Amino acid sequence: MIKSRYLLRKDLGQGCFIFIFAPIMKKTLIIAVALVLALGIFSCRKKGEAPPPDPSLKLDTELLKDTTQIAFIDTVRFEFDTINQGDKVEHNFKIKNAGDKNLIIARAFGSCGCTVPDYPKDPIKPGEEATIHVTFNSAGKSNEQNKTVTMVCNTPKRNEMLYLHGFVKVKN
Repeated sequence: MIKSRYLLRKDLGQGCFIFIFAPIMKKTLIIAVALVLALGIFSCRKKGEAPPPDPSLKLDTELLKDTTQIAFIDTVRFEFDTINQGDKVEHNFKIKNAGDKNLIIARAFGSCGCTVPDYPKDPIKPGEEATIHVTFNSAGKSNEQNKTVTMVCNTPKRNEMLYLHGFVKVKN
């Protein structure tokens, strides 16, 4: 066994060694680890402070109070066949409020940044029709493409889906 002021090295045979910290180093190491843990635990939030509420949760709860029915006038699926890479495809999906309460589309989003919906922000009255305008940008895309638009609404399903499908041909 080799001894130094702060470290003990014990030979376990076959080239294996174990290092043992001297008692003073053990205490210092334990105190340092405890301080780091304490700072990490207690510095994140003030005592009694709750995390900020997610505003979308309140909106979603309000949507569930009065549900209504949505009808898709043409279809929920648009086939854009074959386009060249870099082309943009636009399509209007027509919907109708088939219920007896206002239809509210709280938010709508595409499955990726290349698919962007534009939807009515105001409530759609019973019996009225509206248009969801969707733009697909094929820049950087290739081959078969399946894209979706999710609309969060006050319908029984809550999430209504629109689909775009087609093939993007790479320019040579």
